[in-house]
Amino acid sequence: MELIVTVPPPSVKQGGRRFRFGTRNREKVDVSDEIEPYVVYRIDGEQIVCAIWRIDDGRKALALILSGDSATSYKEAADLGPEWKIFRPGRKVLLQLLDGGRQAGIDLAVLDPDLKTAKRIFDIHQMLNGA
Repeated sequence: MELIVTVPPPSVKQGGRRFRFGTRNREKVDVSDEIEPYVVYRIDGEQIVCAIWRIDDGRKALALILSGDSATSYKEAADLGPEWKIFRPGRKVLLQLLDGGRQAGIDLAVLDPDLKTAKRIFDIHQMLNGA
């Protein structure tokens, strides 16, 4: 599964910056978690194509992954080819990816998905409004 977002390809020099997530399992939580997620992606011309995850009810979600090892495992389990890479976007690029997903009709993001479950589901609109 893929999500096509028009943003410049990631720079190798970009480091992760903290991004606040304020929802847990679709419910508000009092304390925001600070994470620096990884994204599985491939480059298609001038666009970045991000891996997405399908929720049981059929909706799609942008896959955000907590560690490089988990991102590698996700990429392998999803049988994504060698053109798929892993990077940790800075806050600005992460916001662009989330906004691009929202514009493409993807309303959710998931944290640490595997082929069956994800640790958390986030509403992209709420994440962008809280940024």
